[in-house]
Amino acid sequence: MTELRKKWEDLKRVSLLSAAHLRALTFTASSRGTKLPLLSLRWRLFLDVLPIEHFGQDDAECQQVWTLAADRERQTYAALKAQYIVDLSAQARNETDWKRMNPLSLDEDSPWHQYHKDQELRTTILQDVTRTFPDEPYFRQPRVQRLMADILFVYAKMHSNLQYRQGMHELLAPLLMAVDRDAVETGEFPAVLLDRKFVEHDAFALFERLMRMCMAWYQTPPIVSPSKARHSSAAHTPIIVQCQMLLDKLMAVDPELATHLQEMDIEPQLFGIRWYRLLFSREFSRLRDVFALWDMVLADSAAGTLRLVDWVGVVLLVANRRQLLHGDYEDNLTTLLHLPPLPRPSAETLEQTPALPNTPLSPKSATFPSIDTPVSGPKIPFAALTQPGTLPVQRLALQAAYLRGRQTKEAALIVARQYEMWEEETWDVIDDMDASMHAVYDKLSESAASNDSGVPGPASAASVPISAPVHGRKMYTSSTLQQRRANGNTIYGMSTSPQSLPSSPPRMTGAPPSSEHLVRVASALSPGETLLSLGSATAQATGIAAQCLDMLAAQPHGDKQKAETIANCLHAVSRIWQDEVVRLSDQQSGVVASKQRPQGMAESELRRILRQLDSIYVDVSNNATLNAL
Repeated sequence: MTELRKKWEDLKRVSLLSAAHLRALTFTASSRGTKLPLLSLRWRLFLDVLPIEHFGQDDAECQQVWTLAADRERQTYAALKAQYIVDLSAQARNETDWKRMNPLSLDEDSPWHQYHKDQELRTTILQDVTRTFPDEPYFRQPRVQRLMADILFVYAKMHSNLQYRQGMHELLAPLLMAVDRDAVETGEFPAVLLDRKFVEHDAFALFERLMRMCMAWYQTPPIVSPSKARHSSAAHTPIIVQCQMLLDKLMAVDPELATHLQEMDIEPQLFGIRWYRLLFSREFSRLRDVFALWDMVLADSAAGTLRLVDWVGVVLLVANRRQLLHGDYEDNLTTLLHLPPLPRPSAETLEQTPALPNTPLSPKSATFPSIDTPVSGPKIPFAALTQPGTLPVQRLALQAAYLRGRQTKEAALIVARQYEMWEEETWDVIDDMDASMHAVYDKLSESAASNDSGVPGPASAASVPISAPVHGRKMYTSSTLQQRRANGNTIYGMSTSPQSLPSSPPRMTGAPPSSEHLVRVASALSPGETLLSLGSATAQATGIAAQCLDMLAAQPHGDKQKAETIANCLHAVSRIWQDEVVRLSDQQSGVVASKQRPQGMAESELRRILRQLDSIYVDVSNNATLNAL
């Protein structure tokens, strides 16, 4: 209880007892090295489950108002659950009309008739619940799956016109996880608001409030006959209209990109439906990024609308502008359905990043909703964008807020240039690629045959910097890449002219090395020595892999499992690279191979590998930070 009280006092202190400043802190806390506590409590304030206007007032007043509000929400859910989740076996014991209570009765007035219909609904819900975030152990717990199924079932029964729609489970999942993690045993204020006995009730209240703003995106057009399909209103359903609004906003700030997508017949609903209905939860490989983005989106919400969502989508398109402008239909659809991880620029690159002018054209769009100040809330802290501690998703949200306030081509150009600068680090290519590849896999092979004495311990790890310097890179500027792509002689950033093809593929074509001593590879290689010249996705994958190895070597005991996973990823990259070399060689010689890997499949595999390495990078970097402390 003392720890909870400390979190509560810290939250009031850093927010200056101001609800508007509490909203602003979600964008800047990481850049200041601060982790805001009580996530679920803040979300209940942002979504008006608890009246946010009382934040910062005397604890006695807060306790009275918020406890009443929480009790009301909990009682409402308990009543709904009792109404919709019925134990028919208990009713049967007291029922005298056995014909009515016959489980095989087809009478619509029979409770069993409704029970069987409800079971079909619960089966549909459970199918999705069991697939929720499959890599997250929390959602594999039977208790958690039961809570999710009950909440979604009650909501579906409560809204019979909408019922349950696929995707709702992924909106509920982060909310339930946040409430469950903050839950404590009952006690004095503020513990009464986080009572563990009411995790299900509090999660439902959050979900119901969020769905008020997202409900329209789940509405579907009525089923019509083919003869009437031409005159149906499917094209005017809220989600299709919302996706078109996203494209309209993009047209306002980046007409070249928007026109290009239109000319390629890439309709915004192909990717926009998932973005909106899941609030981008599928676009990030880590739940912590989803939490961070939702924290900002909910903090910025006002008047029952998620003001930031449209512009988050616009920034995601602008962030991938270069690739979308130079890709064909298949490549662009793959990019939009499998977005690459947001770049993590170095501190040196951030210092050179063009700043976002803190003078938007629309002042109201550049401030947070304010209740406790007479004029307006604090300005959105755009300066935090260039701080090294700011998370990539926080930069994304800041850029979205900036474009919302200054809807001009010049503003979008600044954001596009920022991403170009950050991505230039991943477009670096080793001068002697073939030699570098051989060096990487030679070292991996050596490590597989090493003995126990070769494992780096604390002493040897000290000589390996966590942020190893990058050497021997050749910088490809944005203009160079665009010119080469325009000439049609590049694939993944590598020229396909005969003189540029490597003389031989990488040597590592057999089984990947499997050894508990792979960590020692990092003591001999820097990130720059493992970058490949296959372009953006491959350069990122190998660069992140080498940085992970560097950090693993710096840890006292390393991590055998992570090191082997990294080696497997590099082996997969090697196979893709080799197939591409063969494919390009065949193209130049006029050979068409029926069993070649399609180019789109190669890129898809690279993106999957990149997501896996990105997840490992976050874990390893967090451990490195803890060890440094």
